[in-house]
Amino acid sequence: MTDEQMARVAKALAHPARIHIARLLSEQSECRGHELFSELPLAQSTVSQHLAVMKKAGLIQGQPVGTAMVYCLVPAVLNDLRQALGSIAASAVACTPETGGC
Repeated sequence: MTDEQMARVAKALAHPARIHIARLLSEQSECRGHELFSELPLAQSTVSQHLAVMKKAGLIQGQPVGTAMVYCLVPAVLNDLRQALGSIAASAVACTPETGGC
């Protein structure tokens, strides 16, 4: 995962509502839009905007089924982010006052 991809995914997750959406979608293979709208204390238009941000970042996919939209999480993107963050964490050097700080 490139730095740009990491930033895009991290930005897409950088809102409590979007984290909540990711958690809801992680619990099932797919979820209809109206189910998401009923789970969040936000206006439908606001939830739709959050879904659009997540979709643009590649975190979720949306597929029309009849008159509804069905959303699902893309686990590979989260796994890539986890690996990239793990790599940074594994190579991180602790910052201490004795070493002059960071």
